[in-house]
Amino acid sequence: MTSLLGKSSLYDMLACIIPGYLLLLLAKLLFVADISWEIDNVSFAIGAFTLSYLTGLLIKWLMEKVLNDLLRNSPTRIRKAYKKSSCIFEKTSLPDNEDELIKLYYIAYYKAIKGNLNSSIPILEAQIAFLRSVLPVIFIYLATSYCWSAKIEHGYCMFIFVTIIILIGCIALIRHLQDKLHQLVWEDAYYADLIAKSITPTNNP
Repeated sequence: MTSLLGKSSLYDMLACIIPGYLLLLLAKLLFVADISWEIDNVSFAIGAFTLSYLTGLLIKWLMEKVLNDLLRNSPTRIRKAYKKSSCIFEKTSLPDNEDELIKLYYIAYYKAIKGNLNSSIPILEAQIAFLRSVLPVIFIYLATSYCWSAKIEHGYCMFIFVTIIILIGCIALIRHLQDKLHQLVWEDAYYADLIAKSITPTNNP
């Protein structure tokens, strides 16, 4: 239970609260920059946390709808991750049908999670969820930067350049982490089967 709560807290912090807070911060900068809040710090913190979390959940939901097919569970990349692994010594042929391949991958995923052989899987999932949720926030900062460019004075061009680099880097990093996650799922499921059968691989590639 403690481990589950820890994973849940990490996921919520990365994928919901931080992107939600950044978006609310931008909204304040654009629309209510000069308004002062006459409330105590505790109430402000609770309100900011709640609104950030709810905003982050909305961002997460929207990005799952938009990027689900583009950056998540691509049959081509799932197949490539299996073939790329050097830790699976007895490889089998994967089904040509994409639906069957996805089904086989989900079975492998739940085997890996049930076996709890590698704590990197939930960490990678949290990192991917965070990056996927922060993408639209970065884009909105970039798109609205002209409205508040006076606040950063002569660093506007540098801000645009750095933000574009970060945006491209986040997309590339999502793809890299997703590939790594696919590979770990295949490998963990493979060794979970070996452990269940109480055998060890007899030959190296």
